[in-house]
Amino acid sequence: MTIWEPWLETHSLRKLERHPLLTELSEGRIGLNGVRTLLIQHRHYSRHFTQYLCALMSNISNVDDLHAIMENLLEEMGMDGGSENVTHAELFQRTLDTLNADPRDEGPLPATRALTQSVMDYCRKKDPLEGLAALCLGAEAIVPVVYRPILDALVGHGVGDRATEFFRIHIEEDEGHALTMLNILQRLTARDASARERARSIGADVIAKRCDMFDAVLEEIRDQGGDDVLVHRKITEPPPRFSSIDFGRVGSKTRVFVPERLHHPRVTSGHDTESTKFTEERNHAVHIIDLPTNTLSVTIGGLQPGQSTRLHRHNYETVIYVIAGSGHSRIEDRVVHWTAGDAFYVPVWAAHQHVNDGTGSCTYVACENAPLLQNLGNIALREELG
Repeated sequence: MTIWEPWLETHSLRKLERHPLLTELSEGRIGLNGVRTLLIQHRHYSRHFTQYLCALMSNISNVDDLHAIMENLLEEMGMDGGSENVTHAELFQRTLDTLNADPRDEGPLPATRALTQSVMDYCRKKDPLEGLAALCLGAEAIVPVVYRPILDALVGHGVGDRATEFFRIHIEEDEGHALTMLNILQRLTARDASARERARSIGADVIAKRCDMFDAVLEEIRDQGGDDVLVHRKITEPPPRFSSIDFGRVGSKTRVFVPERLHHPRVTSGHDTESTKFTEERNHAVHIIDLPTNTLSVTIGGLQPGQSTRLHRHNYETVIYVIAGSGHSRIEDRVVHWTAGDAFYVPVWAAHQHVNDGTGSCTYVACENAPLLQNLGNIALREELG
């Protein structure tokens, strides 16, 4: 029997532990977009945590209890004498930044607002028992139950230590916060069975509202749709990078790593920043296919009648397939004429320029091995000659 069993209502705790969202996170069946959605909603709730503590402290009259809760607040604010002096909010922001998750993009769901308001209301009650029960039993005591599946999902997606630090720290340290509050609860309810039952009821209420938020988040994830939202098998971390010291680690087997993003819809109708910049620099339309390739790049190029690319060269190979139109390419001292359905090759470091000499627009696909050279040590080179 653990110290928490007399305090955590069995039905509500079991519902939380078995919640489908947490289960799917642990099993690697939530894509990174879904994890972002959850973390944004959690941010809308957790950004008020110091306010919860301050509201609770304003109703505590016992000096020792006040000092104990103050230690939790100082740690939350990164003022506990640690080496980094980083607030927990800043640690969580690192996770959001690493995942490109911006809470401004998605407002709090109604269930998130309900959880936030409920915890705040309990912490503002004149009887500190209510705020203690809400924060201890409804938040701090269940940190491992909630944060472990999130950590599993982040590790499974290979997002790195910067994104997982917040969750590792809280799983390791928040039991101390919970025990601090539990000690106060035990003293306040030592001679009052009804007070202990009231604390249990408040804890169960907050856990139920958290489950409601998870229900809403899971519905939101499923509404987003797409194969990159619900992943149907465990995603492992990406293959590691190696250097000379790793020569002895050359293996005899390989493993499958399936990135989250396998699909770039509507390539030529998008207006992403990189393609726009590339188009402006090259003086003709270029759409970069944005997929997580490690060895090749693919672009869709376009030339209007009479338009040409700039004369340039690079130390990576190029194969071009013409989808529509006709024209010619200068490749060193040779001229290659091409039309729709043709393919041609541009050798390494050969100066070249493509020209649309037809009457209609030209569209072509260019495949190059620039990423291979970039990943070998950033040795891909391109030089503009005109």
